[in-house]
Amino acid sequence: MHENKFNIVEGRVMVLEALKQEVQEITGMTVRHFDALKSRVVAQKPNPDQHFETFNMRFDFEESADYVDVVFTTDKKTKIDDYDFERDEVKVQLLSYRRVEAPQDNESKKVEE
Repeated sequence: MHENKFNIVEGRVMVLEALKQEVQEITGMTVRHFDALKSRVVAQKPNPDQHFETFNMRFDFEESADYVDVVFTTDKKTKIDDYDFERDEVKVQLLSYRRVEAPQDNESKKVEE
């Protein structure tokens, strides 16, 4: 859906707040949920000697049940508490738009397409 525009952002280095602004501009929707520390998941690395960490996070929207998955990398730190996702720059690796259909009467039963 937005893949052509997402390609422009992928590979860029930026802070997550700037990435949020890019996602809002591309999709035309307001990001509702943006909390990298609570929504991130550390991915498994094939090589423990790598000098970077890979993270997944999700942008939820005000106007829709749809969301954007983000995979980004950042310099490897010793402890998880050393990461400052509000100030540190990350390298955007992949953006994926996920369309979600929700039944009209029951928002709790969302089904991903």
